[in-house]
Amino acid sequence: MTAYPTEIPVVIVGAGPTGLTTGLLLAEYGVDSIILERNSAPMDIPRAIVLDDEGARTLQVFGADKTYVAGTIPGEGAAYVDDAGTTFAKVGSGPETYGFAKRHFINQPEMEYALHDCLKTTDRCSAQFNSEVQSLTQDGEGITVVVRGADGAEHSIRAQYVVASDGGRSPIRESLGIAMQGSTYAQDWIVIDTLNDPDEVRHSWFHCSNKRPTVSVPAPHGGRRYEFMLLPGETHEQVLEADFVAELLAPFRTITDADIIRKTIYTFHARIADKFREGRILLAGDAAHLTPPFAGQGMNAGLRDAWNLAWKLASVVKGGAGDTALDSYFDERRDPAWAMIQLAVVMGDIVMPIGQEELAFREQLMKSLVPFPAVQDYFLKMKFKPRPRYDRGLFLDLKAQAFEASIVGEMIAQPDVDTAQGVQKLDMLLGAGFALIAQDQAGADALAGLVQDQLGGLPLSKTVLSWGAVDLRGLPGGGTQDGRAKSLRTHRDQILLVRPDRYVAAAIAPSELARALADYAAVLA
Repeated sequence: MTAYPTEIPVVIVGAGPTGLTTGLLLAEYGVDSIILERNSAPMDIPRAIVLDDEGARTLQVFGADKTYVAGTIPGEGAAYVDDAGTTFAKVGSGPETYGFAKRHFINQPEMEYALHDCLKTTDRCSAQFNSEVQSLTQDGEGITVVVRGADGAEHSIRAQYVVASDGGRSPIRESLGIAMQGSTYAQDWIVIDTLNDPDEVRHSWFHCSNKRPTVSVPAPHGGRRYEFMLLPGETHEQVLEADFVAELLAPFRTITDADIIRKTIYTFHARIADKFREGRILLAGDAAHLTPPFAGQGMNAGLRDAWNLAWKLASVVKGGAGDTALDSYFDERRDPAWAMIQLAVVMGDIVMPIGQEELAFREQLMKSLVPFPAVQDYFLKMKFKPRPRYDRGLFLDLKAQAFEASIVGEMIAQPDVDTAQGVQKLDMLLGAGFALIAQDQAGADALAGLVQDQLGGLPLSKTVLSWGAVDLRGLPGGGTQDGRAKSLRTHRDQILLVRPDRYVAAAIAPSELARALADYAAVLA
């Protein structure tokens, strides 16, 4: 018989990547949780196929960058091809600003099993399958979760908060009456996951065809994913037939049943919930927003939710932040999530047009950009992709920074640092909680004199990046010539306060350090 706790700080509903990552992050922050999954085991079919750099950095918090990410396939960009076979745009792999490749091609079941392996290393979180939530009852002191286990018996769990990461058709969101805004694509697509593919390139192909738009993406173990848009008049039953699938794949490869992992119909959505919170229940991942696949951001948006939410929940549970700090979860995540959805829609508009007017517009746009390589580069390489930056939330003086290039409100870059123990990624020095980073002697002296080692109920670490002759004063850190560290130089005379999710919360004059930390503690509380 499955043992359920009678009381636990956080209940997470849904054992997909968002739910698993939320539980593992909470464990790193010292908060107990349980993950409830109504299915009997992890889903053993490919779904998400891309892990981005921010997602990989999230997994780094609990060490999965070494146990899992290191074994994925780093992406080498994408190519856009027309019906004549001409590659009219190509995107490179790009810089590893946050310490990892911008895209890693993955097999989602393998990733989920890797996250379950991470659960085995902690006693602060467990995942229970065959566990279906029957009811959620909130009051002023907490929330009662009634769950039916595999034995058919009902069990009551008392929690402080519930994270609903129970998918795009979220029963919890539906029960709360939270509406989803946005649209559903008129076109369906057939998605075919294959093995033993002859195409070994590590970039995606976008076949922007006026006959049938097609996408192909690398997959682990010599596989590849193919996505074909259904045309008017084609039925789901028709396109899933073996002969039809073989005909679709014929321009790219021959196929046997043994080389098909999965074939299914996808309807793409561009939708977002009106709110991410209802009292003690917080929506995350697909329960909060649904993203078309063209930018590879669906699962990654959920991982961003997990990191943003987990440290705030931990701070509230530990008494370092007030309950209202959780309101910043929606304030910070809503607009960036919607911006990523819109990015995917724009990419879809490039791939999917089959009407003559839409095709003519795209072709004319491509020709018009040729004399302007900088503009062409900006557009074709999707440099308008939103940076990981928040324009509101739990920050100090976000709108009143002294420097135009301030990175307050932005995810900090992750350079390599030359330490006494060898070269390390910056986050390894920062720890899982809050962090202070100094870059000059006055900052190093201020950190050395600071007794405080906690903020918001979470650890507060101290690191010195020495660009010149800086005495580290016995603190962790070292020098770096890494170009990724250049953005930090905007604040070279200030101390940076970095949140657990690696966003810069404040830029502080060394003489004002104690006061600023007290001010930020007040923001949390």
